[in-house]
Amino acid sequence: KWTHREIICEEDYMEVRTPIIAQRTASSVWQLMVLQSDGQVSSMSISEAQQQGYSLTTTAHRVVLRSQYKQPHAELIMVDGVPMEVIRISLFLKQKLMVMMIDVSMACTVSKFYTDTPEQEAGAGFESRSVNLGVEGLLLDEPTTAARGFSVVQQGHLIQIGVPFGAEGGYRKSLVENSVYKEMYVIFLMYEHVFSLLYDDGSSIDTRHRMLRVLDTPLLCRPPFSFDQTTSDDQVFSVYLGNIPADVLLEEVQINGKQLMMSEGVGLGYSISPIVHINGSRAYELRLPFEDTLVYRMYLGQGVVQYSIDVNFTLTIMPQRASYYHHTFITARVFNTFPPEITAQCSDGGLTFSVVRPPRAESLWEVGINHEPLTSQLAEQRGYRLYNDTQRTTLEVPVFSIGYNYEDINLSNFYGTFKLVLRDSKTLEVQTSTSKRCLFNTQDMIVCSADGTMTVVTTPTSTWPTLQPEGTTLLDPTCGPKQTDGARVLFEFRPDSCGTRAMVRIQKMCKCKDVVQFSKLTVRCFYPLSGLNRLSVDRIFSSATPGFGSVKVFKSIKGQSVINDAN
Repeated sequence: KWTHREIICEEDYMEVRTPIIAQRTASSVWQLMVLQSDGQVSSMSISEAQQQGYSLTTTAHRVVLRSQYKQPHAELIMVDGVPMEVIRISLFLKQKLMVMMIDVSMACTVSKFYTDTPEQEAGAGFESRSVNLGVEGLLLDEPTTAARGFSVVQQGHLIQIGVPFGAEGGYRKSLVENSVYKEMYVIFLMYEHVFSLLYDDGSSIDTRHRMLRVLDTPLLCRPPFSFDQTTSDDQVFSVYLGNIPADVLLEEVQINGKQLMMSEGVGLGYSISPIVHINGSRAYELRLPFEDTLVYRMYLGQGVVQYSIDVNFTLTIMPQRASYYHHTFITARVFNTFPPEITAQCSDGGLTFSVVRPPRAESLWEVGINHEPLTSQLAEQRGYRLYNDTQRTTLEVPVFSIGYNYEDINLSNFYGTFKLVLRDSKTLEVQTSTSKRCLFNTQDMIVCSADGTMTVVTTPTSTWPTLQPEGTTLLDPTCGPKQTDGARVLFEFRPDSCGTRAMVRIQKMCKCKDVVQFSKLTVRCFYPLSGLNRLSVDRIFSSATPGFGSVKVFKSIKGQSVINDAN
């Protein structure tokens, strides 16, 4: 239903609609008269007004005048601190002997949404009939307006309108700026105020004032936050990632620089669970066991193990796929977690190690020999004897087994040293080691040291014909035994002396030496090529580990040639 006067304040123009009584004829003359605040008056024809951006439309009963903002005749005034654009215009219609004047003045606020109550004319009172709000050009009833949280508050001559951020009827617009999620709220709001001017004679004129504005908030930052919910007793990291808007998805998680495969979490023991709140925002919970391969850990001593994760979350706005990130670093400590206790004792035939495993120690530490983990397969391969129960491992290492280092060898005795290392089971970094040095009786033997030195103890008197120990030599006659006791001899020589030959076989390095004349011995040392550090033309030899050797005896018995092979 039309009111007597309609004023519309759109985004880019303002408009007034008012009734006319006279009928427009061919002889009708229309003219606009503009009144300035300083009292100056200027007039223009309809064609002149159209050239200046005004639009005048008439129907049988109404006249409509539309004006763009910031016209030359418009004035900007302040009303209680609110800027308003005002155009005071009268429309004159000359028709024969009749002159009709119609007030088509307009006033609209320039700010987003403050509006003023109209000024009262002299001899007239003001009465507000109704105030309503609408969205997208459609008015809302009072229950709907209240349910959406819209507010209309009159403060003196001003009416202030409030719209909650994210209210129904508007929309959010988000973007990433400097790796920060920012969003604004946009709504196309309509304000309608119907009021009446009451005159002393009892008459009144109703006016409907409508304002339509696209309201948008400034860009608001929505930084995510994380909260550490980890409890050490659970042995699981629990990280809450909150303040995730509804249009954002968690796309990727990196733990200590390595990507966490989100789709495979259930099978691998970790989980990333979405949480949806009532307001539509999201959160995520990351649960990652301490024992996961991506988790860093460090033994701090005194039974304290520290676990740590450096977490980087990649968050992506959909559907524009703009990404931003959140980083957090979390540590947790577990107490009463001691490493295995290793003790050793000597025996006539070798060494015995005892490894006591406290609770949780097996998953944190690895017992090894050099670079190899101590397993039942390794023990069987090398001739060790390995016994396990629930809390203790016993390892018996016979003398001359792989892994020994030998020192101070003479014809009476020698020292053998065997070492167990304790490594971090994840990083394989050596944490500590336990070595035992034992004294053993010397027997016929060959020792292949890591620096290439070969030490041989043999009994030449056992051959036929019998040889005198002090008369044996290497291929180089000048290389005699280092020690003899009348029955046995001890030779010790470097790889670059006494006619030693080096041969390379597949996967092994062999160094050979013929020891004695007449009844002939050939001794060999074998070194894995994988552990060989240096073998050059200048015959400088170096190996990461000692080798193992063999002795072949060629002796003549009753005219036959017999070969004995002793390892």
